[in-house]
Amino acid sequence: MRALPLSVALLSLAMLGACRGYNVTYDYDVTASYAKYKTFDYYTSKKGTGGTTSLMDKRVRAAVEKELQAKGFTMDTKADPDFLVTYYPVVTNHKVRTTVRSGWGWGYRPFYGGVGVSSSQVHNHKEGTIVIEIVDFKSNQMIWQGAAAGALTGLTNPEDADEVVPKAVKDILAKFPPR
Repeated sequence: MRALPLSVALLSLAMLGACRGYNVTYDYDVTASYAKYKTFDYYTSKKGTGGTTSLMDKRVRAAVEKELQAKGFTMDTKADPDFLVTYYPVVTNHKVRTTVRSGWGWGYRPFYGGVGVSSSQVHNHKEGTIVIEIVDFKSNQMIWQGAAAGALTGLTNPEDADEVVPKAVKDILAKFPPR
């Protein structure tokens, strides 16, 4: 009977560890001239798909616009912008196995005896990452990429998403443009 509460406790600790935050990484083209970039648009709108497709998409898009505009960039949907922005989620599924053994025994291996019970459970855990990419409009080459691994993990309601997504996007774009 102790196996169930112990496995629930282990799963809770694993989930708590997964919810503690996210890891931000970035990479960029060191040869690009970032000082020339003043205007932006979204890569998807240039391809004709336009618009947002989900509530999470709207959250990320609003946060990206807010952060880029706070950095002095202007959104330009009419003329050719200096750079294009694209973003997308990456969701990976992890399996976590918990095994609990209880009982009593005696002796040493290979001469071991006793009574024991072993219980294993497999739990699925999804980790979500926000990726933001910036592409030079004229050359169509990626010049900057950032990600927040784990930022979309454990978001169980809209309030959590409204709190975490803007912070994650701000943290991702903190290193854009490179100095």
